[in-house]
Amino acid sequence: MAAEAWSSLCSVSHGGQRYLCLSKIQPGTSARIHVTNANEVWRTDPIEEAMEDWDAVRNVTSRDLLEKLREKFQSSAPVLELQGSIASLSFQVDSRKVSLDLLKAPISEARALVQEVLFDLSDRVTSLEALLKEREDSAATSVSPAKQSQKKHPLLIPDMNARKKGYGGSSAQVKKRRPGESLINPGCKRKKAAQGVDFEES
Repeated sequence: MAAEAWSSLCSVSHGGQRYLCLSKIQPGTSARIHVTNANEVWRTDPIEEAMEDWDAVRNVTSRDLLEKLREKFQSSAPVLELQGSIASLSFQVDSRKVSLDLLKAPISEARALVQEVLFDLSDRVTSLEALLKEREDSAATSVSPAKQSQKKHPLLIPDMNARKKGYGGSSAQVKKRRPGESLINPGCKRKKAAQGVDFEES
């Protein structure tokens, strides 16, 4: 069985520096927590015994225990303290305070661990980016043909102002009316209105 990937539990601060709290379950081993500032590394012993009084994680697997710790640490970050080669993570469990002691790893081991974490997280980011692109491509191909046609051939809306000005593509330009020309029959002269009968003798 292959080792599981590294999992980030939370980030904490101490002395103006940021530290990353990580976990990884090796095959056949118990849950451990590592804290690193990307230069030095501290690690716990198996943490199941320290968590035995926590009702929420009693009789659960190591993976479930770490998941519960992740939820707790992200809602309320633990307090990190450093004293020489010893570090401790303190947090509340139910009504009591729990402190996990971490021992500083040798320099060669710390460098190898930081390198492993770096490439592990990089591979996971690359995998997530590929999955996101695959979903975006799938969503793009699922658009209905009608909508794709509308995008490729948008409806042409006639320019009403251009038609008023006589610039429409298929309509004839509006000609000016000559003086005396009929409105009803363009091209014919307007008839004069009847004047009536003049009964007066000239």
